[in-house]
Amino acid sequence: MKKIKIGVIGAGAIAQEGHLKSFSKLDGVSIEAIADPNEMKLRAVAERFQIPRVFPRWEDLVNCDDIDGVVVCSPNAFHALHSKSAMKAGKDVLCEKPVAITSSEIKEVLQIATETGKIFMGAFCQRFRPHAVLLKKMISSGDLGEIYYAKVSYLRRRGIPGLGSWFTSKKLAGGGALLDVGVHMLDLVIYLMGCPKPMNVLGTTYSKFQDQAVDGGWPPMDTRIGDKNDGLFDVEELASALVTFQDNRSLFVEASWAGNSETGLRLSLFGTKAGALYSSTDTPSLKIFGEVGGVLSDTVPLLPEGKDVFLAEAEHFVECIRSRTLPITTPDEILTDVKILEAIYASAEKKQAVTLEE
Repeated sequence: MKKIKIGVIGAGAIAQEGHLKSFSKLDGVSIEAIADPNEMKLRAVAERFQIPRVFPRWEDLVNCDDIDGVVVCSPNAFHALHSKSAMKAGKDVLCEKPVAITSSEIKEVLQIATETGKIFMGAFCQRFRPHAVLLKKMISSGDLGEIYYAKVSYLRRRGIPGLGSWFTSKKLAGGGALLDVGVHMLDLVIYLMGCPKPMNVLGTTYSKFQDQAVDGGWPPMDTRIGDKNDGLFDVEELASALVTFQDNRSLFVEASWAGNSETGLRLSLFGTKAGALYSSTDTPSLKIFGEVGGVLSDTVPLLPEGKDVFLAEAEHFVECIRSRTLPITTPDEILTDVKILEAIYASAEKKQAVTLEE
């Protein structure tokens, strides 16, 4: 079996705590190189994970002839550039969320993937959780009927990541809580609903905690070696939106880093045969609402423990490389995610609903 050689752009927390740990556990896979302009962090991470080659310039990594796949873990503003460049250099790509900030960017990325024939996968790890796997099977088999309405949320009380780092800089991150955590739940529900086409979006964003913001502890302090933050905080800490689709279905989505609210991840599906509720803070975490013998009933599935989602994601990416099969994240889903995110910000800025063009 040919060894799959991986290169990673970005040595930050998501690389250290997620991708590097996961790829290093896979048989027949080696992490060959890592790139980051922060040379102090770059060399510390390379030593920790025993990565043989380090590059302060990401361009040098993507041009390594022996690397098969590149994992893009750079700040959001560079995702599209790094993904396109890696595919043009003959590499398959796993790109952290959000895979792009604008729809024009992601269209270019997807076009390059088509032209080069390379694998392009969005790193949406929530799809690999046991409840998501089960719900997708139930929806595909028709157990829930038509999913006509859904609600998703990812809420924190005081969880602003890397306050003053690229996470809170609109220039580098593109946005705040919506692009950081909300995108996970948006992508998951678009995947579960079968990628309906969005039509109208009414979005709002809030920045009420900037004067009393505190660092939320992510990235972990021991992953911030050599970071030099400018203290900027010009993105939202709360976003919400109502999305209607061309087939008359609808979705409510909300995401926050800070707010006086409940916390956790939540997914609610309304189906014509049954509904479902997942909550990361409840026990049991998943309930199915339906009927048994004509009587309303709540069913609690016994979910398997499931493996680490980053490990499952890495395994899937490597299998796509080996088999040359399309990844779980389709181009239509990736583009739909970005269109909705872009429209939420546009609506919030205009203070009115926006209509998405075909």
